[in-house]
Amino acid sequence: MPRILVVDDDPAIREVVTMQLQAAGFETEVAATGRVAIEKLCKRSVEDRLFDLVILDIVMPDINGWQVLKAVKNNPLWEDMKVVVVSGEIQSAGDLTHIIEYDGVFVEKRMGFTEDVVRIVSRIIDS
Repeated sequence: MPRILVVDDDPAIREVVTMQLQAAGFETEVAATGRVAIEKLCKRSVEDRLFDLVILDIVMPDINGWQVLKAVKNNPLWEDMKVVVVSGEIQSAGDLTHIIEYDGVFVEKRMGFTEDVVRIVSRIIDS
């Protein structure tokens, strides 16, 4: 069963995304901050049970999503892990370039975005 790490500081978003991913047949873990996300990534690396994909919010306390994305893509153990970035909005064209540079996918947080996330995750995992 594919393993997904859902990283978002909004508990309601974490819950809805997690419930929909689990209903689609994915194993999920959650992290409320970037720091917790990195800790979970490290723990899974030690256990040799890496995540298949990370769903990552950008605006978070402590370590933001950009820093997590960079950490994932610059670690040889995690660099092939797919990342779906979810955010209320992209601040600049440079933000989108940054996501693409790290082989990520962007989904805008808007009404019904969780269905988009599940579709995109399913497509990525199946490819």
